[in-house]
Amino acid sequence: MKRYKVIYNPSSGKEEAASRAFRMSRLVMDKNDVEFTFYATKGKNDAMNKATEACDEGYDMIISCGGDGTVHEIVNGIMKSKNRTNLAILPAGTINDFAEQLHIPKTAEKFSRMFNNLKFKEVDVGKINNDYFINVVSGGIFTNIPHTVSIDEKTLFGRYAYYFHAFLEIPEQLVKTYEIKFTIDDNVYELDTHLFLINNTPGAGGFKCLSPNAKFDDGLLDVVIFEKASYTDLMQIFTGVFNGHHVKHPKVKYFQANNIVIDSLDKKLVVDVDGELGGNMPIKISSENKALKILVP
Repeated sequence: MKRYKVIYNPSSGKEEAASRAFRMSRLVMDKNDVEFTFYATKGKNDAMNKATEACDEGYDMIISCGGDGTVHEIVNGIMKSKNRTNLAILPAGTINDFAEQLHIPKTAEKFSRMFNNLKFKEVDVGKINNDYFINVVSGGIFTNIPHTVSIDEKTLFGRYAYYFHAFLEIPEQLVKTYEIKFTIDDNVYELDTHLFLINNTPGAGGFKCLSPNAKFDDGLLDVVIFEKASYTDLMQIFTGVFNGHHVKHPKVKYFQANNIVIDSLDKKLVVDVDGELGGNMPIKISSENKALKILVP
């Protein structure tokens, strides 16, 4: 009998994560001889520690039910274990960037069907200093937004709570820049930067084409740097974000790389890792090719 560990965030997805996880498990057990064990997270690093424990206990798969932050912690827990258990992601968060890139269904009914024909895809995992990320590392303007929106706001308004806060801060944010030194596969760039993104997939923050050439299984990370620009240029750049045309703008630098080092003396620079605060300077970033198996449709 296969054993699955479900780690869910009870505050995710307008507090629907628990009911979605339980319904999914009932649907799977109706057609499969499996055993589910559930754990509700209670605080920071809880999901990571339980994921490592589940790997060590020999579970056949860990199922993440929550948002990008829950996935981030579970990926770290798996990657830091000697036994890298397979992962499934039942999206239940405000924004589910990585799950969307893999076209993973959100409903318990559609998700449960994947257990009838277990199909896994090997995906890359990013490494930042001694930790890991599955989707994106970002720094600069607007990266504070995920950490200023309250749980109550996310519960009431979903992803629109982020967009509303970002809209309110546009005048203040667009004048900010940071002196950053980027070492990208041994090439050095010292740039006055509004924003940078290190992506494992094309999307982040609900935008699907931030790194339009990114692939989650090519062993490369995509680097997008928004240099200091005029207000007019920034409006052109941000308009192009919706279809990926922003990378053609002269004030945007776009690379694909294996190893990246980012350094800055600016103490106000906020670095976000899969929606979590992190990354003390300097940060060393690399990719582990096809390091994790994820259940897909």
